[in-house]
Amino acid sequence: MLTFFLGCKKEEISKCDDNIGLFTFSSYPIGTAIDFNALESDPVYKSIAIKQFNSITPENIFKAQYIHPEPLLFNWTEADRLASFCQNNNKRLHGHTLIWHQQLPQWILDYQGSPFDWELLMKVHIQTVMTHFKNKVTAWDIVNEAFNEDGTLRNSIWKQKIGDGYIEKAFLFAREADPSALLFYNDFNLESNTTKLNSVLSFLNNLRNRGVRIDGIGIQMHISTYYPEPTQIANTFQKIATQNYKIHVSELDISVNPLGKDFVPSEELFNEQANLLGSLVLNYNQIPKQFQHGITFWGISDKNSWIRDFYNREDYPLLYDDNYLPKPCYCKLIKTL
Repeated sequence: MLTFFLGCKKEEISKCDDNIGLFTFSSYPIGTAIDFNALESDPVYKSIAIKQFNSITPENIFKAQYIHPEPLLFNWTEADRLASFCQNNNKRLHGHTLIWHQQLPQWILDYQGSPFDWELLMKVHIQTVMTHFKNKVTAWDIVNEAFNEDGTLRNSIWKQKIGDGYIEKAFLFAREADPSALLFYNDFNLESNTTKLNSVLSFLNNLRNRGVRIDGIGIQMHISTYYPEPTQIANTFQKIATQNYKIHVSELDISVNPLGKDFVPSEELFNEQANLLGSLVLNYNQIPKQFQHGITFWGISDKNSWIRDFYNREDYPLLYDDNYLPKPCYCKLIKTL
């Protein structure tokens, strides 16, 4: 694995070591997804999380599999500790995620009941979790990844058991639970798939027209140096903003080896990664301030990235290398915020 960084000037590198965080250069929050185990066990990881970012998204521990493992049991222990970490260190906490078709506990997958029973199950889950974290979580990803790439609704367990209206009900239940929280829909490939983006916007606009509150859209932005084009990203930002949704770049990482090939990391490759990040940030800066919910990176160090395990490939998608040294994309981020 990479154990060196390339291309940062000394005066830029020093900013990692003098308590000047990335977020201090920005008018909107700069966040990271947090692996709770790493936060508790790795002091360097924890230090960077505190110094460099002012918004936190839990990578896993707010998902139903972890927080609602049995029908009558909610496991608050780790989630509460993360919430306390955010409060003690003045970090915004973004809740991820309430309704998703993956990482569900077995009892939900096995649940037998009528559509009404399933609706009640969903309501209890959403409202119990949101009420527990009221005034601690600023915004929530209410529904995650509900659309297929062709723009149709994914045939998730929620759709199967409740029907197409489950998304509307989820947002209505969420608003009841915490009227002060911002409510987001979150999905991937919106920046590169116009069909999917148009379907999501049409669907959410229809809900809004019926009085359902939806504050913003999370664009996950798991992208690479191969695709999408910067113009596609810019057009997506503008299209969503003109529909009056807050935009959260919610799970940003930039793969440098999306095809899983044998390759030799190079200065040129990491500068290309940095330039794509710089273009993304400059385009995000162009949308009106009221729609800038922030940019969240899906991890801190390359060694913590989900990509390596999930795809079983060598990759370096984040701001810091395996030794927690800043990469050129870190330096580019400082320049463009």
